Amino acid sequence: MEIQKISEFSNYLASSPKSYNAITQFMVMNTFKDYHLLNGLIMELTEEGLVCPIGGFGWPQAVFESTPDFPINGNLPLTNAIRNNQIIVIQNNAALILQYPESGSLPDGWVSGIVIPAYPIGAIFVSSSELFEINHEKEIMVTAIGSLLGLYASRLPSELIEVAIKVKEKIKLEQVPLTERQLVIAGMLERGFSNSQIGLEIGYSESLIRQETVSIYKKLNVTGREAMKLIRTLNLENLKTPEPQTV
Repeated sequence: MEIQKISEFSNYLASSPKSYNAITQFMVMNTFKDYHLLNGLIMELTEEGLVCPIGGFGWPQAVFESTPDFPINGNLPLTNAIRNNQIIVIQNNAALILQYPESGSLPDGWVSGIVIPAYPIGAIFVSSSELFEINHEKEIMVTAIGSLLGLYASRLPSELIEVAIKVKEKIKLEQVPLTERQLVIAGMLERGFSNSQIGLEIGYSESLIRQETVSIYKKLNVTGREAMKLIRTLNLENLKTPEPQTV
């Protein structure tokens, strides 16, 4: 059962670019559905040393938006899980407050809280309405889920995921038959990444990226310069995407 869940989660991440809200929803509703989860969060460790929410499901919008950023050196389940690369399970509010007085209590209805490190992005937090007992099989499963999310995030940064989703929506509307990988590459081309830079970002050879770029132009029936004009109609100027590095 656990191996099947790991496979399903891996296939879900590989199928197309996803927002972190969608990934959290899939974990709560599918991957961990047998654990009676109430909600979940994906937390990112920033370069400034803060742990902040980047995706959530099952929380009231006001609660999610008011979730604070936590300094990585704080004594909290999230920060300790990231620092120590360790799964942390909290069984109730009394245990939470006793072990981590800085954290405060969680809403009524939850019984167990599970924090899963997801290197290098940060951590996953989920809460359950039932007692969560960790055993060897569950430990393997949740560790694998954290590792898969970390790999996904490291190969496709969150900003580029959002770009790819917007490109996908636009091109789907115009019924242009690009593959999921080509949609990602198109979004990065719009931001000025070279073929070699795209290859480094998403883990493919430069020659493969070159082939995919040529295929994109053929499917759009445009030259390279015209393709950039088309992609720039997506109104992505306000997205905080990384700039390509100069060599």
